[in-house]
Amino acid sequence: MTQTNISSSSSKPSTTPNTLKALDWEQRRVVISEPQLSLILRKLNRPVFLDSGDRENSHTIISGNPLETVNSSSDKDSLLELFSKTSVIPPPPTHFYKAPFTLGLIGFASYNFGENLILGDAIVKHLTKERGEAEFPDIYAGLFTWSLVEDIDSSIFYLTFSPLCDSRTRTEVSALIEQTQHIERLRSNKGIDSIDWHKSTTKSYHQEMLLKIKGYIEQGDCYQVNFTQQFKATANIDALDYYMDIRKRTKTPYSCFMEINQDTHLLSFSPEQFIGIDNRRIETKPIKGTIENNATESNLQTLVNSEKDRAENVMIVDLLRNDLSKVCQLHSVKVDKLFSLETFNNVHHLVSHISGKLKPSVSELDAFFSCFPGGSITGAPKKRSMEIIRELENSPRGAYCGSAFYLNHDGKFDSNILIRTITKCGNQLECWGGGGITSGSEPEQEYQESLIKVANITGIRS
Repeated sequence: MTQTNISSSSSKPSTTPNTLKALDWEQRRVVISEPQLSLILRKLNRPVFLDSGDRENSHTIISGNPLETVNSSSDKDSLLELFSKTSVIPPPPTHFYKAPFTLGLIGFASYNFGENLILGDAIVKHLTKERGEAEFPDIYAGLFTWSLVEDIDSSIFYLTFSPLCDSRTRTEVSALIEQTQHIERLRSNKGIDSIDWHKSTTKSYHQEMLLKIKGYIEQGDCYQVNFTQQFKATANIDALDYYMDIRKRTKTPYSCFMEINQDTHLLSFSPEQFIGIDNRRIETKPIKGTIENNATESNLQTLVNSEKDRAENVMIVDLLRNDLSKVCQLHSVKVDKLFSLETFNNVHHLVSHISGKLKPSVSELDAFFSCFPGGSITGAPKKRSMEIIRELENSPRGAYCGSAFYLNHDGKFDSNILIRTITKCGNQLECWGGGGITSGSEPEQEYQESLIKVANITGIRS
């Protein structure tokens, strides 16, 4: 293993769980190839891969073998209790590379969990359905005690063990990196492109529901509703192989792979940040406005100048400003960017950036759940839009349109919106595509947009 020791720290926590021996912080630099990374993830128990693609000034985060996990249908307080185990751990030495994640929580909250928060438990139970042999939890998180973090700009990986990481895990992870260093190529992904995705919604049903949404808007019920359609496939395919194949086509900045258990996986190729918090500064980056990445310059300008897309964006910016104002200090919420054109492998988007400063009394998880689910995938106003979504969509969203997140022990937090996302339970695959519907929406255009957004995954374009 090509590596350089950075240091160990002799500082130990004053209190640790009874089952663990107090150990030092430890960090070293390692060189990891992409084939090696894939094999490392495969060998870990409940691996997580927070994947920034090739975005500059960013990181990828790998971990596994969580100390404990939370898998609950309704109780977010269990996350707070799990995270509290990090409070007795001293910070890493100041000369360590400052990785975004070394010890803390990694997990996700589903859109169904958001319905529980906003609409009540009875609604969530009404939407429950069977998903093959396994069923996605509404919320899942693990307490991860070590990390392998890549600095994208330098391509250097930093392996960091926290004092909560036991000696057995340290030995196993170090040996795994050593044993996989001579891997030269990825496993064959034969059969992945032949997966037969099909729509769960007919075009006529989709357009009929859009007309109903426009009717609600005309009646003053709402300003915008995010309406989606589901796609399904049945395939005996390795979830990690599938993820590693699609990530090469997408390279989106808020992607992730999570193994909840042996038969249940979350694969997200999201371009959208939900909530990010660093040093008590909170930001969110809603996406509204989409066009294919084969568009001409004139079509790009059409997107930038589109009254419908700009109105859609402004509505969600106003909703998120209101959400952030509940958890931020007075007068600190600002719109840093409005209608910024950002380009991804398959689409161009209009993205806005909103930020604020958290109130002293508000924790990172409090802020996240106060704003959850993200307004860009509900509509405005949020509660009424979610009621309409529940009424008109013909399948529950599950994890889709929820959020994957991490919370480091120092309070650094980041999360995505789980769009461009696949859930895999056994051999059952599901994903969704959709968009914001306003009074200016054209049913044919909205239908095509819902296909374009996931065409890299499903291959369906009409």
